[in-house]
Amino acid sequence: MTPFQALYGYKPPKLSSKRDDTQVVVAEDWLRERVNWNPLWRENLLKAHNKMKQFADKHITDRSFTEGDWVYLTLQLYRQTIVALRKNLKLVAKYYGQYHVEKRIGSVAYKLKLPRGTAIHPIFHVSLLKPSAKGTPISSELPQISDEKFFTITPTTVLDRRVINRNGQQLEQVLIC
Repeated sequence: MTPFQALYGYKPPKLSSKRDDTQVVVAEDWLRERVNWNPLWRENLLKAHNKMKQFADKHITDRSFTEGDWVYLTLQLYRQTIVALRKNLKLVAKYYGQYHVEKRIGSVAYKLKLPRGTAIHPIFHVSLLKPSAKGTPISSELPQISDEKFFTITPTTVLDRRVINRNGQQLEQVLIC
């Protein structure tokens, strides 16, 4: 369906490219002018199309993985809330992983070997994966969810402490690693 047809509900009228002889001078001039403008319009449309394509293709990367590769996984915000309940989504990890590619499904989907207890489906689009070299972790593992729907974190060390006033009460804040 063309945009014209979607807007007006019927197909656009076809303008014939053949010139009929007419007795009206203005109509003859208009036909001659229209024939001269058609290639120019087509050329301008092609230029605009190519320019838009260049800008769109700048952000496209051709990624492919083989079975046995290691990848990082990025999750969209609604998926992160399925994995772990968080109060502030600004501070979530950008990449999770490293995970092993088990199988290629089609040309753009991959099955990952995720740890047990993960509450998400193991098949991901290639755009959600980032190549990795084994042994260079940059992010955390997927957080685990307890039966009460809260994620479990065990801090390793306390880096700093401070006391703040909130609504007339003193609260202790702890910076952990």
